[in-house]
Amino acid sequence: MKLIPFLFALVLPFQTEGIEDLLKVDQALRGKAFEKAVKLADEAIAKSPKNERLYYLRGLANSGLRDYSAALKDFDNSLKANPKFYNALDQRGSANFRLGKMKEAGADFDEYIKLVPDEYPGHWRRGIVLYYLGRFKEGKEQFESYQKVENSDVENGVWHYLCYARAETPEKARAAMLPIQGDRRVPMTEVYLMFQGKFAPDKILEIANKAPAEQEKIAPFYAHLYLGLYYESIDDKKKAAEHMEKAAKLGPLDHYMGDVARVHWDILKKDKDR
Repeated sequence: MKLIPFLFALVLPFQTEGIEDLLKVDQALRGKAFEKAVKLADEAIAKSPKNERLYYLRGLANSGLRDYSAALKDFDNSLKANPKFYNALDQRGSANFRLGKMKEAGADFDEYIKLVPDEYPGHWRRGIVLYYLGRFKEGKEQFESYQKVENSDVENGVWHYLCYARAETPEKARAAMLPIQGDRRVPMTEVYLMFQGKFAPDKILEIANKAPAEQEKIAPFYAHLYLGLYYESIDDKKKAAEHMEKAAKLGPLDHYMGDVARVHWDILKKDKDR
């Protein structure tokens, strides 16, 4: 999935109170100096405790540090300061998801697209949460909408299939798979063929391990993530768990889909312990 980040500068126009502090935090965020950004935000919030944008920026910084509990509190405080600051609502949904709080994440994303309907087509993160919530028909529709935004994303096609297969049948889902072309990430073309029943699962890792140098680290992650989802879709729990565990370990720490793998692996571990 292609995550279009919130540009930090988007929270700055029209802001007058504490503009210098906001700019300093923004600059630290742009440089991925997340600890510095948190410290600067702490100091600024002490002076302007009702500034929703400062809490929001600190939430982004805490997310960068993978402290999602702290980020969640920041987005909560941002919304308390200004309930109409909808970016914080959306980012709170992502923080809730990363903490495994699916119900809360779904509620945040639902409210966000209700309040900002223009964001519905591109909100694939909501589609993923809908899958985990068992709201498969809505998830299918969300991914169909994203197809109009980005038609070369195999991941969108796979999640559409996963939702469709649960909402209807795998046969119907396979017959209605979205037309995806041009995804250059290795081994995504083969992953899509696998879900179509046209490529052997045991060949996916072979393709991933031959990825060009610029993709040699991320390709095995994608392979294990989608092999895990594939085996889960055919009810092979053992292989699903094996691949998802590897995906959770290989997923980049600053990558949303890496977090999807880690959240999914946590779910599988909890199910196994029951």
